[in-house]
Order: sequence, then structure tokens, then C-alpha cells
Amino acid sequence: MKKIVLGLFLMTMLVGCSEGTKEVTEEKWEDNSPTFSTEHGEMFGKEGSIGIIGIKTVTENGQKWMWHFWGDEDISGKQWEVKAFKQGMEEKINPITFKDNTLTPRGKKINGHARSSVKFPSSGLWKLQVYIDGEFFDEIIVDINQE
Repeated sequence: MKKIVLGLFLMTMLVGCSEGTKEVTEEKWEDNSPTFSTEHGEMFGKEGSIGIIGIKTVTENGQKWMWHFWGDEDISGKQWEVKAFKQGMEEKINPITFKDNTLTPRGKKINGHARSSVKFPSSGLWKLQVYIDGEFFDEIIVDINQE
């Protein structure tokens, strides 16, 4: 009888402990948008996914960025948007103050590109999430210096 009670007790403890422990994974925030070279010039971003011609220092008047998107899907003629939020903040902003509304191909490898002007309210790490025709495309984290 003692063995049964002890066995039930141990099983209860194991089940209780396994249900109560949850792995907490915190998102790692670091600039993951290195500079790379293409036939169209120096860009920062994720090579083979998102490339931006421009600089990460943004003045109070904004900064011009030219966006480039790679992939297998034909995205020419589609609309695009960017949602951004700063590390530690939950509110998303639209950093784009001007943009080409639709994407056009560029060369043989870039499925879409567009011009824009961007402006951020403050310096810091910003996650930029790109959506094409309302569907999530990819994201990068950029260390913005707002002057």
C-alpha cells in the first residue's frame, strides 16, 4: 500500500512540475542588417531577401531609401508597406513618408524594388516588417541613428 501511495505521489509531483515549467524565450534584438554589395550598389538588409540602398542615419527631414526584394514569387505590380516598432515598445509605426506604391522588377534577380523616404521618431533598434499585398514578406532589425 505504501508503494502505491508513494508512486501516486511521485506521479503527481512529476505532472505538476512539468506543467508548471514553461520555457521563456526572449527575442534577441541586434542589428541584423549588414552591408553587402550587389550589381546595383551597396545595400544593407538581408541579402537575398530585403536590400536597402541608403544610410541608417535619418535626419529630421527624413532619409531616402530604395528597397529591393528577392524571392521566387512574382511581386511586380503589387503594393507594399512597412510596419516598424522600436525595441521595448509595442506600438507599431509607419516610417514611410513617401513611397512608390507598387513594386517593379530590377534586373534579372530582383523581383521588386521601390523608392521611399523614411523618418523615425528616435534612435535605436527598430524592427522593420515588410508586407507585400497584405502578406508578411520578411523583417530586419536596423540600428537607426535619428539626427
